[in-house]
Amino acid sequence: MLNLESVGMERGLLYETVVTTRNEDGTPNAAPMGVICKNENEVVLYLHQGSQTVMNVKREEKFLVNITKDPMVFVESTLGNPSQESFEHFDNGYYIKGTDAFLVVEVLRMRDVEREDQFGVSTTTVINAKVQEIVKKKDHVEPLNRAIYGVIEALVYLTRMEMVSGDMEKLYRHRMREISRIVNKVGGLEHKRAMKRISDAFSKYE
Repeated sequence: MLNLESVGMERGLLYETVVTTRNEDGTPNAAPMGVICKNENEVVLYLHQGSQTVMNVKREEKFLVNITKDPMVFVESTLGNPSQESFEHFDNGYYIKGTDAFLVVEVLRMRDVEREDQFGVSTTTVINAKVQEIVKKKDHVEPLNRAIYGVIEALVYLTRMEMVSGDMEKLYRHRMREISRIVNKVGGLEHKRAMKRISDAFSKYE
C-alpha cells in the first residue's frame, strides 16, 4: 500500500523538493517546488503561472517529485537546469540521479486562482495529485522541511541579542519576524511550539 510516511512525509506539512517534468520535445526539466503532503497518497502543489513546470504539468498531467538534500541540485534547478546527464529515465518521465527517493504522481485536478501575498497579486495553479508509485533509492529518506532550520536560525539570533545594538538589532528583529512567519506557515505542531517558546524569550528585548 502506498504511504508517504514511508519517505518521512507527514500529513499537512510542506516539503522542499525538486519536481521533474518532461518538456514538449521530450527533454527533462527540473525545478525546486514546495510540496504539501495532503494525506497518505496525495500531494498538493502551488505553481506559478508561466513557468516551464506548470506548462509541462498541464500538458502531461503527471510529474515526479524528487526528495533530496543535495544543495547543488537545488541551485542548478533554480538558476537553470541540471545537465542531461543528471537525469535518469523512469517510465515516461525523469528523476534526478542521486536522489534519495522519488514519487511518481498523476494530476487529479487543477485550478487557477488569484493569490495575494507579500509580493503582490499573482495567478497560481493549484495542483492536487495522487501518488502512483514511491521509489526509494536510499534506505534512509528524510525530506526537507524549512521549519526546523528556521527554529535553529531563530535560536542563533536569540542568543546573540545581548551582543547587538542599533541597525543590527533592528535587522535581527526583522529576521525573527520573518522566521516566525515561515515556521508557522510550513511547520508542524512541534515546530510551532518551539517557535513560540523562542518568541516568548525574545519578547524581553522588545
